[in-house]
Amino acid sequence: MRIIGIIAEYNPFHNGHAYQIEKIRSLTQADFVIAAMSGNFVQRGEPALIDKYARTEMALSCGADLVIELPALWATASAELFASAGVALMRKCGCVDTLCFGAETDNLSLLKEVASLLVSEPEDYKEVLSSCLKKGMSYPAARSQAVCSYLKEANQQIPADELACLLNEPNNILAIEYLKAIQAQNAAITPYLIQRTGDGYHEAALNSSLSSATAIRKELLSNGWNDITTLNPYLPEAAYSILKEYLNLYPPLSANDFSAPLSYLLLQQSEAQLAFCGDSNEAIAHRIKNLQKQFHSFEQFCQLLKTKDMTYTRISRIFTHLLLQITAEDYRLGKSLDYIPYLRILGFRKDASRLLTILSNYADVPMISKSANAASMLSSDAARLFDLDVFAGELYENILSGKTGQDARSEFVRNIVRV
Repeated sequence: MRIIGIIAEYNPFHNGHAYQIEKIRSLTQADFVIAAMSGNFVQRGEPALIDKYARTEMALSCGADLVIELPALWATASAELFASAGVALMRKCGCVDTLCFGAETDNLSLLKEVASLLVSEPEDYKEVLSSCLKKGMSYPAARSQAVCSYLKEANQQIPADELACLLNEPNNILAIEYLKAIQAQNAAITPYLIQRTGDGYHEAALNSSLSSATAIRKELLSNGWNDITTLNPYLPEAAYSILKEYLNLYPPLSANDFSAPLSYLLLQQSEAQLAFCGDSNEAIAHRIKNLQKQFHSFEQFCQLLKTKDMTYTRISRIFTHLLLQITAEDYRLGKSLDYIPYLRILGFRKDASRLLTILSNYADVPMISKSANAASMLSSDAARLFDLDVFAGELYENILSGKTGQDARSEFVRNIVRV
């Protein structure tokens, strides 16, 4: 039996995601596809466009057999931690033999070479990295230059432009992180690469039928959601119907919808407290406090704070961590628990219910299908991570409630999705 894993956000689920699942099934003859999906907040440090239950229904209606939530602690983390937790989740399932991911390149061997370099970190590489950081480069840019320098010296056969391109494309970067995690965790999981087709990850315009999630979100947030017919060509029919039904009841959320609670927290927190927030440090906290009076909105303040060595995305993640009460200590705790101390089931296909039996037989950690049962199933440390998931869901719901006037739906009464 072959069980394939995918780590995704599906924000929202679109034709490119459906293409990936279809290719996986045809190329690998997969029996089941398990998706590890971010919850209500995503890796760029933003709320998901629509909630995790609607996105789960989209995924299940368009080819996935089971959706498991990637805990909020890791779903909102750096690419390295996001990938490490995703691989750990697949490993904890105990039955996933292949991890499938997309990338802009089809050169898996080169991606593996870069991943091995970043795991081993030889001295020559670290010297260039340190030099670049001292020049004020951001960590991603410094790492990219150090990798290019080292591999160009070690392997003259690799064109410099191919290397530079490799490390500037978001899906390539995430693919490398998955390969690093598989190697570092000694996971018995085979990587399977599918080259990305269609528009680029950051392409903001709707061009082809395989337009990016970025372009779809931009279209939806800028042109309103009462009439989404313009999005019909870019989503599978089932996903489009689910999105339309959701938007008849609830608006899509963006980072700016969280501006008011963020403003309050920035006023309420001391500089030391801000420095202890996940992904933050003393220098960032000092800069936030110095510019605090210029806060107008979540996104505007991220733009104001970003610098040559501090990306917008990292600042956005820090603010999301502040909103979700995620601290540096939580990351230490999460790593001590080997990233994934439970598997929270968000939904499954009824005709793939046998997969739940397989999971129950092979999973290394408790499986949670009802939030109310978590407290009796988890250690106090694992329960802390689960509490972060619950809080993320409750906060998201409360913001929705404020925009619609409807009662917020508790995480403790939401049912898993069955399609």
